[in-house]
Amino acid sequence: MTERAWPAEFRSHVREFIHTALPPALAGVTGFAERARAYRAALHRAGLAGLGIPAEFGGQGLGEAEERIFAEESAGSVPGEDRVFQVGARLVVPSLIGRGAHDLAREFGPGLLSGEMICCQLFSEPEAGSDLAGVRTRAARTKDGDWLVTGQKVWTSYAQYAGLGLLLARTDAEAPKHHGLSMFLVDMDAPGVEVRPLRQMSGDCEFNEVFFDEVRVPADRLVGRPGEGWPAAVAVLGHERVGVSRGDDSSPRRPIPYERLLELARHGGRDSDPAVRERLLDAFLGQRTAALVSRRIAARTLAGAEPGPETSVGKLLRTANGLHAARLASDVALGAGATWAGDDTLAADAAFWVLDAPGMAMGGGTDEIQRNTIGERVLGLPREHSVERGVPFRDLVRTREGQQ
Repeated sequence: MTERAWPAEFRSHVREFIHTALPPALAGVTGFAERARAYRAALHRAGLAGLGIPAEFGGQGLGEAEERIFAEESAGSVPGEDRVFQVGARLVVPSLIGRGAHDLAREFGPGLLSGEMICCQLFSEPEAGSDLAGVRTRAARTKDGDWLVTGQKVWTSYAQYAGLGLLLARTDAEAPKHHGLSMFLVDMDAPGVEVRPLRQMSGDCEFNEVFFDEVRVPADRLVGRPGEGWPAAVAVLGHERVGVSRGDDSSPRRPIPYERLLELARHGGRDSDPAVRERLLDAFLGQRTAALVSRRIAARTLAGAEPGPETSVGKLLRTANGLHAARLASDVALGAGATWAGDDTLAADAAFWVLDAPGMAMGGGTDEIQRNTIGERVLGLPREHSVERGVPFRDLVRTREGQQ
């Protein structure tokens, strides 16, 4: 196959998968995790799982052009349940490769990409959200070199389905808070792990709180070296913002697509209203701009660059688009009291989007954190003064507890 013919050949293959192979693979499959696994398995059989991941780690070794073609051809066809695999496929595998943890990437990459294994991200805690470096979950080394993990995580997406977790824990309380962290891959079915789902106002149970009671983690599950957890976490969050700004069908908390907004406007008889049409145009332009920014970010990442501060720009654009789309959907599809007929599934879908949208300003790092990142790392503005810099984490905890 010539280089010139390849894009057309690949596009044809994706179309055949979407229209011929995928429907029977999903036919009759019910249940959130079951549909997600069925889709991933079909994707893997078609040679379309992990397009930008090198073959030695279970991917296809392709590039940004193929990623873009797949996104274009599969728009509207990827089941939303596939978002349960996004942490593993979009965050964990690229981060393991980027951090040089190739043995772990070889061991877990194929399963995370093919649908055999679901992974969750164990970062946030009750005392550490936006200030992620303040995590208190402890990992203590044993005499035989393994680790014992004790602590609590919260807002962990889809932990109830996960067999693996990417954990950020504190291994040195005497070091400053950014330097005493390490990252691990933990088995979610290990003794001492407890997962409790949290119900959201949208009705979903996407989030969970996870408890660790002296959970043993093998020595070879450490990502990198002890104390290298913070730069590893920054890399993971960068990949997360790449995914958030990308906005494919399976991305959690994505803006209501322009096409669906237009459908809602027609459904509510508002598509001829000049004010609504102007807001629809704003939605189209905003989503198109975000897609172009995302394409540039994805191209750099697939070329081997670590995600940088430009991902914060993409994340802010996506949040703005999501909130604009939610307000528009509420105005055109729901009544003044946010009510709708019981059999109006389109309006019910709009209600879910509206209730789910506020989380876009928080998930993957709050808007305020993104603006700080852009100010410091793009515009070169001075960092805010911090009295915590260089102070052992143990002393910070004592100070905070003494003030309560």
